[in-house]
Amino acid sequence: MGIHKKILLVLLFILFTIGITGCVSATNENITYKAEYNDAISYKLTITGLDYDSEYKYYRAIICQEDELEDLNFAATFGKAFSISYNTETEVWEGTTLEARDGVKAYAPFEKAGQYYVCVAKSKNGFDYEIIDGPKKIETPELPPLGERISIYTSAYSDTSCYIMVNAHNTMGYNNVQRTINFYVGEVTDTELLKKLSEEGKDSYDELMEYAKQQVQNLKQDSFQDTKSGVLDYNIVADYPIEEGKYYFIYSILDNENGTYNDVEDIEIYNGQVTNDGKVGLGTFKYTEQEITAPNENDTNTQNNQVNRNNDNTTAGRILPKAGSSLMIIVGIILFIIIASVLYIKNKQYKDIK
Repeated sequence: MGIHKKILLVLLFILFTIGITGCVSATNENITYKAEYNDAISYKLTITGLDYDSEYKYYRAIICQEDELEDLNFAATFGKAFSISYNTETEVWEGTTLEARDGVKAYAPFEKAGQYYVCVAKSKNGFDYEIIDGPKKIETPELPPLGERISIYTSAYSDTSCYIMVNAHNTMGYNNVQRTINFYVGEVTDTELLKKLSEEGKDSYDELMEYAKQQVQNLKQDSFQDTKSGVLDYNIVADYPIEEGKYYFIYSILDNENGTYNDVEDIEIYNGQVTNDGKVGLGTFKYTEQEITAPNENDTNTQNNQVNRNNDNTTAGRILPKAGSSLMIIVGIILFIIIASVLYIKNKQYKDIK
């Protein structure tokens, strides 16, 4: 067999292999993808450079990792594939990762550590899908803002509702994955920070996070696991001395399980408050600034000059006479001495005359 025929056979084999692989053959370098946080349970995927073909009614995308590329089921109504649509105004394709449905396991993208890929397919009937691009690497988007990553609803009662939201998905309620949360509870005493949190809300949570991390070395670490029902059977702050009128943070860290998952940490602030039945727990944060009135100058001087005499051995244990009474007694004694002296002298002179 000639060298030209061998080269031809090798090329044909390569073309055949690419054809049955599908994903690789459809890759278009002009198509770009961007994923970003959308809301509490989804990420938004934006696609540019993908041609629109009006003959195809259904377009779907899948976000997955390399070990999941072998079995891509674009026809699935639920699962990892989600619908995308063409925006005629922006001339880009847009879609959001699949939201959960009752009783159905939904896809939580970007939860695990590692590289992610996107594949896109189209179909005329909604069943027979043709892959038109992918797999193409996609950058893992940033996490949701602080305060929206791990939601812990605390209670003064026996139960504590706990919804673990990671990378915009509730991992237990939506993805049936049980995770461990490590957490710290601490008090916020910085009035300037409290004012800022009251005025700016979650926009100042970065400072709250920094404040919490400075306290960690003096706090104890606790942990709990989410449950299948999403409700814990104990109050996670029951063992802490929560007081009414004070402010507390919960700094939470989702365990990455030896690097299996991306690192996620979150922060939240609460009010210490008393419930209707007299129990103390954590409630929604609301800062009430304490008005500090300047003390009266005389009161201040009086207070500063007061001395605790309870243990002063030099203090008399009886009532001392007043200064006016003492003076009168002394004058009386002097007068008595003078009169007595005069009478004594006169009496002596009288005896001498006799």
